[in-house]
Amino acid sequence: MENQSSLESLRGQIDALDTRIVHLLNDRARIAQQIGEIKRRTNTRVYHPDRESQVYKRIASENKGPLPSASLTAIYRELMACSRALERPFRVSYLGPSGTFSYVAARKNFGPAVDYISQRSIEAVFREVATNRADYGMVPVENSTEGGIRETLQMFLEFDVQVCAEVVLPIHHSLLTRSLEESIQKIYSKPQVFAQCKNWLATHFAQAELLEVGSTTEAAMLVKKEAHSAAIAHEEVAELYDLNVLYKNIEDSQANVTRFFVLGESYPGPSGQDKTAIMCYIKNQVGALYGLLHPFKKYCINLTSIESLPSRRKAWDYSFYIEFEGHVSEPRVSKTLDKMKKRCLELKTLGSFPRSEPFLEGAEAV
Repeated sequence: MENQSSLESLRGQIDALDTRIVHLLNDRARIAQQIGEIKRRTNTRVYHPDRESQVYKRIASENKGPLPSASLTAIYRELMACSRALERPFRVSYLGPSGTFSYVAARKNFGPAVDYISQRSIEAVFREVATNRADYGMVPVENSTEGGIRETLQMFLEFDVQVCAEVVLPIHHSLLTRSLEESIQKIYSKPQVFAQCKNWLATHFAQAELLEVGSTTEAAMLVKKEAHSAAIAHEEVAELYDLNVLYKNIEDSQANVTRFFVLGESYPGPSGQDKTAIMCYIKNQVGALYGLLHPFKKYCINLTSIESLPSRRKAWDYSFYIEFEGHVSEPRVSKTLDKMKKRCLELKTLGSFPRSEPFLEGAEAV
């Protein structure tokens, strides 16, 4: 009886705390609505990844446990998403259809109270943002095992959009089917997914025919209609298309993550932990790239990525995508860019954005 009494007492304390939390959350929501009204009057954007990054850092610094800071950050991501929805609903374009990793990344970042618009290509996502038919876009930019997504980088040469945030999503693949394991003859998925599951497939389904399609969701749609087949996709796709999860986490590398860019019409102010992305077009001559990169060493700026891309101006002519630590508002960064501009035929700043950590496993917004 004493243990039961103690249990009831502790549950009573939990109930009382829950009541206080509900009241405090609604107090916070009312203030968010007031902020939204000010933003409407001043025509200020709703989404501020720099401010959100600062909130997450402050929450982590205030945390004394026992909850890990990553768990609190996941909770606050949901809270911030709800607050944005109260300020003003907006439209987010993504590489679809529903169930793709771009869709999962968008839902995790923006929450459920957003008008999501599926697009058939990365180019279409860029176009929707560039023409203001969408407030933001979500596109993949880099995978930890496969490298940069060249189609995304190439689109920055075609469209005038800004990078306002990055989303880092752990990528886990599942084998989905409506058939018995021993009857599976065909497996559908994207080429990149097959590459990321190459060893697992060779061990478990060496005789199966691997068929490439445009998206993991398209793979699931085909498997829903076709017997003796399976799809490799995110496990949440199984519920969308009434499939069974035969195997989970079949990727060869457990450190498999994909980085996504949030596209918008402008980039945020400094958060204190930022990265900047630029695109450079330089002369095809000896030492040109060395001269272009020298200011990074002079001003002690760390490069995080560099890729060459066909310039599309003439054959064997290249532009360079460069990403580095720092915000364009920092003096050392602005000095670096000033020196680079003198050595470029053209330099385009794509955006500065807060550096993101991978989303906490299991913290789903979908």
